Amino acid sequence: MTEFAYTPRIKSAADRRVLGGSVASARQTQTNIPFAEQPSPAIAPKKKNTETIDKVVGRIPTLYVIVFAAIVTGCAVLIIWNTLQVNRLNYEKTQLAQTIEQSKQRIIKLKAQEMQLSAPDRIRQIAKSKFGMIESDGVNEIIIPSQ
Repeated sequence: MTEFAYTPRIKSAADRRVLGGSVASARQTQTNIPFAEQPSPAIAPKKKNTETIDKVVGRIPTLYVIVFAAIVTGCAVLIIWNTLQVNRLNYEKTQLAQTIEQSKQRIIKLKAQEMQLSAPDRIRQIAKSKFGMIESDGVNEIIIPSQ
């Protein structure tokens, strides 16, 4: 006798497990097992809800993926831009520090030159040589009262 595979229209998720197999053979396997050896529905191990990556990716809307990629890209661009700005500011800081140091050295040189040019001995020597002045001995001094 030939077994016929009969598959009725699937109305619920419970009927889908029979799809592709024969109903008669599924019934025979259940009836051939003695009643004591059949697993009870309460004790039967539950199926683990393992999903493949394809199923998970298939459920994620494309818009969420695009938004996530845009946020990650934006964060990467901001981090790179921030690093470049920090490097530029460090370079400017170094340049300004060098300029300040050069200015300080120039001020020190100018102060030394001012002290050298305003020395009393140098002024006496210029007064004697250029203007023909002589040093006062205090005898020929005339005091003119101010008005």
